[in-house]
Amino acid sequence: MGLFTVPEARAELARLRPVLDELVRLRADAAELAASLRPGGRETALGGMPEWKAAQARLDDLMTTVQRTGAELKGFAPLLIDFPAELDGVDVLLCWLEGDPELCWYHRVDLGFAGRRRLPDRVAVVTEEIAAGLFDGIAAHYDEDTFHGLVAEALVDGLGSKAPERVLDVATGTGVAAFAALRLEPGEVLAIDISPGMIAQAETKAATRDPGKVITWQVASAVPSPVEDEGADAVLCASSLHFLGAAALRDWLRALRPGGRVGFSLPLASAFRPSEAFAAIVPTDLKLPETEDDAAELASEAGFTEVTVKRLDVESGDRVRSVFVVHATKP
Repeated sequence: MGLFTVPEARAELARLRPVLDELVRLRADAAELAASLRPGGRETALGGMPEWKAAQARLDDLMTTVQRTGAELKGFAPLLIDFPAELDGVDVLLCWLEGDPELCWYHRVDLGFAGRRRLPDRVAVVTEEIAAGLFDGIAAHYDEDTFHGLVAEALVDGLGSKAPERVLDVATGTGVAAFAALRLEPGEVLAIDISPGMIAQAETKAATRDPGKVITWQVASAVPSPVEDEGADAVLCASSLHFLGAAALRDWLRALRPGGRVGFSLPLASAFRPSEAFAAIVPTDLKLPETEDDAAELASEAGFTEVTVKRLDVESGDRVRSVFVVHATKP
């Protein structure tokens, strides 16, 4: 296998997270089962010898999955994973230790773990391809968060009751907003995302949720969107503008017909806490809003009129999740 860049290693780690989580859980189960099988061992509700053998077999499969990525599994308890790389012309291993929130350490190949250092900030440049990999890594579980659906419904509510001929859903993810837009009975919906994994999830759901095939799914860049000038009546962007930047607002103005409507959401600046991997793909040209006026100003400065902003607060477990839902019109 070849060398990883830092963004590639971070994207691969994001994709491996479900594997690593299962590995940690099974490691504990296997240890408990092994202890129960020893003479005088305490019984466990996890089972006996068959379950221990099954856990061992599954652990072998999971470790093989890690190794097949080109990463090196150097430790089992705790997990220690190295990604071969090159930094300033020197062979290094990008090093992730169980408990690390993200991949942010490295060491020279000849020094080992004792030579572990933090990665310098300058290596955090992430290409669109790597960003796609990050979102691929969360695609399978994206719909488990019902908050996305609430945001999408609020965005569609603000478009009005008139059926748009063409809707553009930017950074569609698994298609939550695109499906919500179907109740407006549009002529067509173009749903785009840079993540093939997200689009694949959306297409699977479309078999039952869009039997008329109103929605066209496309792996494509958000900026510029693959829509001709003044080629859309409505634009939706749920929970993604903060990853696209101010250029997206200008592109939506280009893509909309006069009188066309846009609906997008943004997190509150004080509540936005992305992981290190996702923080690396957040553009610096869009200041997240803290108030409704801040959110409205973003749309107004981009050239939109008739701007309205509502704050959506949803109780989620022991916390409240909040976003600004913005609607505006192209003059």
